[in-house]
This record gives sequence, structure tokens and C-alpha cells, in this order.
Amino acid sequence: MQTYRTPAPAAWGPLLARPAAAESTAVAARVQEIFAQVAAGGDDALRQLAQELDRAAVTDLRVSAAEFAAAGALVPAALQAAIRQAKANIETFHAAQRAVEAPVETQPGVTCWRRSVPVQRVGLYVPGGSAPLFSTLLMLGVPARLAGCPEVVVCTPPQADGTVSPVILFVAQLLGITTVVKAGGAQAVAALALGTASVPAVDKIFGPGNRYVTAAKQLAAARYGVAIDMPAGPSEVLVIADASANPAFVAADLLSQAEHGPDSQVVLLTDSEDTLYKVQAEVETQLAALPRRDVAARALAESRAVLLAGPAAMLEFSNRYAPEHLILAVADPEALAAGVTNAGSVFLGHLTPEAVGDYASGTNHTLPTGGYARQYSGVSLDSFVKKITYQRLTAAGVQALAPVVETMAEAEGLHAHARAVALRRESLEQPQQATAEPEVAPAFDLGALVRPSIRRMQPYSSARDEFEGAAAVMLDANENSFGSVGDRVFNRYPDPQQRAVKAALAPLKGVAPAQIFLGNGSDEPIDLLVRLTCVPGQDAIAVLPPTYGMYEVAANLNDVRVERLPLTADFQLAPETVEQLARSSAKIAFLCSPNNPTGNLLDPAAVEQVLRRSRGLVVVDEAYGDFAGAPSWTTRLAEFPNLVVLQTFSKAWGLAGLRLGVAYASPDIVGYLNKIKPPYNLSENTQQLALAALGAAARLPALRQQILAGRTWLTEELHDLPVVEHVFPSDANFLLVRFRPDATAVYDALRARGIVVRNRTTQPGCAGCLRLTVGTPAENEQLADALRAIGEEHPATADAGLGALVGNA
Repeated sequence: MQTYRTPAPAAWGPLLARPAAAESTAVAARVQEIFAQVAAGGDDALRQLAQELDRAAVTDLRVSAAEFAAAGALVPAALQAAIRQAKANIETFHAAQRAVEAPVETQPGVTCWRRSVPVQRVGLYVPGGSAPLFSTLLMLGVPARLAGCPEVVVCTPPQADGTVSPVILFVAQLLGITTVVKAGGAQAVAALALGTASVPAVDKIFGPGNRYVTAAKQLAAARYGVAIDMPAGPSEVLVIADASANPAFVAADLLSQAEHGPDSQVVLLTDSEDTLYKVQAEVETQLAALPRRDVAARALAESRAVLLAGPAAMLEFSNRYAPEHLILAVADPEALAAGVTNAGSVFLGHLTPEAVGDYASGTNHTLPTGGYARQYSGVSLDSFVKKITYQRLTAAGVQALAPVVETMAEAEGLHAHARAVALRRESLEQPQQATAEPEVAPAFDLGALVRPSIRRMQPYSSARDEFEGAAAVMLDANENSFGSVGDRVFNRYPDPQQRAVKAALAPLKGVAPAQIFLGNGSDEPIDLLVRLTCVPGQDAIAVLPPTYGMYEVAANLNDVRVERLPLTADFQLAPETVEQLARSSAKIAFLCSPNNPTGNLLDPAAVEQVLRRSRGLVVVDEAYGDFAGAPSWTTRLAEFPNLVVLQTFSKAWGLAGLRLGVAYASPDIVGYLNKIKPPYNLSENTQQLALAALGAAARLPALRQQILAGRTWLTEELHDLPVVEHVFPSDANFLLVRFRPDATAVYDALRARGIVVRNRTTQPGCAGCLRLTVGTPAENEQLADALRAIGEEHPATADAGLGALVGNA
């Protein structure tokens, strides 16, 4: 390493230069020749250049299915496990970069929002000349997949025998990438920019490389209109080390970059003469043991060790150098880190080597080099998406904003701009001539709604998924073939798809079996729907309080944000709430109808508006629908692909102890729910008892009628009780009742008499309310008698309190 001691800042210029810069003109000229060669010769040129530059004889440029199939067996199990762990960390870090941007009303009637759309065709360059950098494929492929880029093309140099490293192919398969091209260097970048018979042209090229690859990317951007991630290569690191640094650690970090290639550069800054000496000695010692010592030695010849006055000088030098990697091997790294203004990625403290960022900490290792950290960031999820802005104006918005735009456009002399706004404003001032703009429902795209990781995942295949029916010998599932301990026999796994139950339920509901998902109560499909669509920490659901609490519980369990849009005072959807749901980016809107705890049906016209205008799933929870006079929303499933209807066997069917809930939806949605559910989510016992209940479905109307009669009786009784302030209308098997003067006191007084009801007084809009389930005639009479007694013993006055009521219960 070249050593410099306390150079003045004015003399830093040569020390800040990269060694490759001097050759940039010659490199650029050679890259232009390669582009011309690929443009003229296409695939043949790629084969010739592979022979000339890589010493590789390539016949088929695209990796074949047979080559993919053989790759996995050639990768050691330990390496496969390490790659999977690195992939998980990279996914976790990059998935957290998804930003959900809510629509913004910049002024009344003017709404603006932004949507992330993946780049449609991306090319990933994976270096593989002297060493196949499969880690780069992880760093580029993971965010590409998370972003949802439809077409991903990988180019990597062929090995001498014309094949691609099996580790790179293993990683490609892990990421679901099937287009891998045996082409490297500047010719690969040219092929991605221009397109050949074997290499699809792409919209954006990613990846690090040597000076030729970097120059090729810059040429592709400048001359051929192809976007690039950034100039990335040759690799470099700058280490700031004070007297507290471990010389062996610092030397290892310097060598870890030097071994990348002879054009790499490493820089050591220190304010300690002792550290300068010891690090250089360690470099010599460790270099001798490196298999790639010749490569590293050539890089070290163009690298520098600089002794500076102190932390401030070291930080100033580093910011002017703008390194790809910056290691702060100092006693107080956080203090220095706060002053970093130019760097690709920063590694803090003595225990954080740059190598962890290269492979597995989670951050991306594709970073700006050559000083471009002054302008560029490293690769991230944002690198793979475009941000498209949207705006929509209402009539009020046009009327309010038009004068502003007209004034500014006229001032700039752009009269057509002013006229485009004025025409619309004038049309609104003449209502009889105005043309009503038809409302256009957004297209529902289930694929875009489902989490990318779930779209890609392979579901667990259980033993009973793979075999249906009876067989003479069943030794496939590690069951106990001798029978069961107990009176009944349950030694075989149940049908994971519950085919018999669905076949019996489908005609009863007028749907196809493929539109039915059966779960452990309704809570299981609620949870699965949240998991299916919402990325933890980023996405949101919408709920309409007061409503069923499990929607929020499921969201909280999955680290999903909750948008709360309260119902009106009479527990309906306000027009502005419908509008908010239409504009919301929430992945699911949960509408409970009849609602719990209020008992009323939501206005079907408002629900229909939400279904027509929502971008996400709309779940209509009809747990109490059997008690309502309205038709089920299951009759509208064919009309709304975003509709999910929840029902349960726990209410009218009287099977709460069985825990059986149902989700009705399109076969595509049900297919996804089946993909992510536990293999045997419903026991054999549950399925047998459900079949028995469905066989006795003729009893259901009479059972339901008994409950409705009890609801009518109880409603009338409650109306006459002085302690009752209001009985809300109900379409369910319960009543929401407002008590005077203190609902909690009434609740406690009932409980003291052995009667348990539900205290809902803390729910939004439900102050002073208890929820009373309709029971048997005897239970209803006992409840009414108790409330009458409470009211008689304690006349309703504003001063009556909890203690008084409970104390005399």
C-alpha cells in the first residue's frame, strides 16, 4: 500500500482518485466496439466474445431445464442452508422498504396519490469471471421478486466448459428465475440493452462488475435509453481506524475487498502511527496466506494508507472520497457515523466487518463506486419500481383550483393549458349542460393483492392431499394402523379439503364447492385473509367501529396497520366513509352485517358502493345473517370478484362448540386460502358432526323462528323497563340496549344475580350499552325480571352509582 503521512487537504486530490480512472478513455472505446459487435452479430457475437474473453466455448446461450435440474445436487447442503438464511435476511430488510402512501387531499376536492409499479423487464448482471458471485444474484433477485417485476433476465459469464456455476443456478431456482444467459462482461450488458435472439431486451440493468461492465452500463444509459441502477464497480472500501482498532480485523477487511479484483481499491485512514504500522504488518502476514494473493497484491499496489491529524480530518477525507463501503473501526463509531454524508454502506464498530454486508446481514451489496456515492444510493426495493402519481378532482375541486391554474397558465403564455381548465369550470357553472362523469370501478387484481411471497410459495402437501379414498394398505402418513385409544376410531388423518362437507353445503347455499373455504370458526379465515394480503409492518386493513374485535386482533397479530372509519350514530356507512374506503390503500375492508355489537344490517346500497369502488378485498361478515330478512351477499359473488362472505355454524345452527366457520368467495380466493391454511385445519370429528347437522338442515328454520320470537318478546319487555333507555333495532340474535344511569353498574348487578351479559359501553358509539343475547323463554324471563328488580330497587337518577347498585344486588 502506498503510505502518506499527514498530507495537507490541498494535496488530497491525487489521493482521492481511483486507479481505474486513468484508463477510462481506452475502456470506453473498447466497450463501444463490443456494443457494435453485438448489434451486428447478436447471439453469434456473444459466442465469439465468450470464446475470446472468457475462454469458454458456448453452444446454447440460455441455461437449459436439464442444467437447472442438475444444479441442486451439486451444491453442498451446508451452503444451501447458508444461502437460504441469507435470502431470508435480505427479504426481511427489503420487504420493510415497502411504503404505503395514503391518498392526500391537497385541498377540498383535489386528491393526489402515488402508486408503486414494478419495472416490467429487468436484467441482472451477476459477475462470475474469477469467482461466481451468487450472492449478487440474491442481492438483485430478492428485491426484484419483492417488487413484482414480471420479467427477470440474468446474465453471468460462462465457465471454461461453457456451463454456469451450479450455485448461481441453485439461487436462480430459489428465486423462481428461469431465464439465465451464459454471457458476461460488457457484451452481456450490450445484449440486455439491444436484445438478441436469446437475450430479451430489458428496461433496466442492474449489477456490479469490472470497469468494462460499468462503462457498458453507462453507455447503455446514455446512448440506448436503458435505465441502470448506478455505476457499480470496481469494488472499494475505506477504513477509518483509531488507536482502539484491532490491526488484524482491519487488515482482513482491507484484503476482503482487495481480493475482488486487481482494479479494486482499499484505503486506510488512521490518526495513530502505531495502528498504521501494525495494520500494514498484518496485511503482509494475511496476504501471504490468501489463495487469491496475486489478485489482492495487484489491488494493494494502487491502494493507500494515510495518516491524518484526527477524527475530523479522517471524516472529511472519507466524505470527499465517497467510498462504496465505509468501516468505522473506532472507539465511538456512532459519533463519526452522524457526520457521514457520502458513502454507499457504513459498518459500525470493531465487530461489524464489511463481509457481512456482502452476504447476509440483509442490506444490499450493490452499491455506488468510483465516488458516485455522492449522488447515488445502493440498490433497494425502490430501484425496481416506478412511482406513478395520480390525481382526481371533484366538481368542488375544479371550481376551487381552476382560477389558480388559469392565472398561472396565462402568466406563462400557455393559453391552451388555461382553456383546458376553464372549459371544465364553465361547464360546472351551467349544470344543465354539464356531462356527468360515469363512475368507473377500478379493475380488481387478486394477483397484485396477494403477498408476493405467498404467490411464489409451494404449499405443504399432506399425505391425504396426495391420496383420496380407501386402499387395502395405507402406510403413507405414519398413522397408527391398530386403531385409537378411546371409544371412537380417529386413527386416520381427516380429509384436508373437507370435500364431503362442502358437497353437502354447496347446494344449500347456492354456490359451488370450489367457492367454499371451511375454517376453525370464522376467526381462521379472518386471520388467513390478513396473512394472505398484508405485508407485516407495511399494509393495512380497514374496520368500521363499533364492530367485531377479531379483525383488529388478527391485524395486530400480523403487525398490520388498522384504519378505523367509524359508523354513523345510527351505525351505518356515511357517504364520506364510502369515499374514504374507495380511496384507501387498505388491503381488506371488513364490513360486519348484521353488525356486532349493534345488531343492524348495513345499508346494502352503501355496501355495494364499497364493493364496486374498493381496490382491495371486501369481507362481508354475516355471522348473524341467518336472523336477518335480507338476502345473503353470497348471491352476489359472481358479480364482485373482490367479495368474501363469512358465515358460521355457531349461531343459528347452534354448533358453537364445534368451531366451524365458512368463507364464500371466488375459486381463486378460496384456492389461496387453501394454499396457506394448516394441512388438517378441521378434525375428522368436526367434519362428521357438520355432515350430520347438514343432513338435519330441515330443523334450522324452526330453531331460527324460536330465537326470533324470543327477540320480539324480549324487545317488548325491555321497552317497558325504567332502567332501559333505548333498545336498538336488531337483525341478529341479540339486542344492543342502552341503560340508565350506568350500564356497567347494571352489568355488575346482573352478574351478581348469576346472569352474564356483554358490556359494550367502551365501544365507539355504544356508551351506556350492554349486549344481551336472546335466550330460551325461561332465560329471557329471568333476565327481564332481574332488570325490573334492579330498576325498582334503584330508581333511575343521574346520581345513582355503581356501588349503590352492586351493593344492593
